[in-house]
Amino acid sequence: MTEAASIRDIFTRNIGTFSPAQQDRLLQSRVTIVGCGGLGGFVLEELARTGIGSIKVSDPDIFAFSNLNRQLFATKKTIGRNKTAAAAKRISTLHNHTTVQAVPTSFQDNSNSLLSDTDVVVDCLDTEASRLELAELCCHKKLPLVHGAVAQWYGQVGVQNVGSDLIRRLYGSLQTPEKTVVSVIVCTVATVASLQVAETCKLLLGIPSPLCDNWMSIDLQEMSFEITGKTI
Repeated sequence: MTEAASIRDIFTRNIGTFSPAQQDRLLQSRVTIVGCGGLGGFVLEELARTGIGSIKVSDPDIFAFSNLNRQLFATKKTIGRNKTAAAAKRISTLHNHTTVQAVPTSFQDNSNSLLSDTDVVVDCLDTEASRLELAELCCHKKLPLVHGAVAQWYGQVGVQNVGSDLIRRLYGSLQTPEKTVVSVIVCTVATVASLQVAETCKLLLGIPSPLCDNWMSIDLQEMSFEITGKTI
């Protein structure tokens, strides 16, 4: 099997949704994922299966037993391992057309290298303070940011484009202390992560989205999806 035939075979079912030229654009794209837990794991897996060519993923954390309920790369064998290393190993078993750079440190420790040579940043963090900090860095470096957050049955997805202050508008005025432990279930995580992947692909391909400089609130218990007051 030739290299070209291999690419066609792997991503043939993407065609129809994406044109061949769009698929080629995705294969040449570079994405940085910050956080490799619940959201980050699903985002990484889906981006690789979509055919994103180069992905950096940053997280200093290791897998624990409490991650098994919702984090895709948490297994009995990966408990105690760094999340990004386990994730990169998993993606390497899918195909040879996505390169994953595992960065086992926090984004604050290596923001210059982490956010260089990238087209889109995906926020898969779990605290308000870290989201605000990442958003400020993306503003400074003129990078679009795809935001996601989850708790219980509820989720949130938004796109902070270059020059926007979306995350500051969402979190900047919050005065309540952050909880250290929040209930999170896998169906919420997978739903929000999939929406983040869709928005990332739209940004990479220049496809307009109603979430540009906007956000969606998700309630899976009531099955409501709301953008700026409009229920879908």
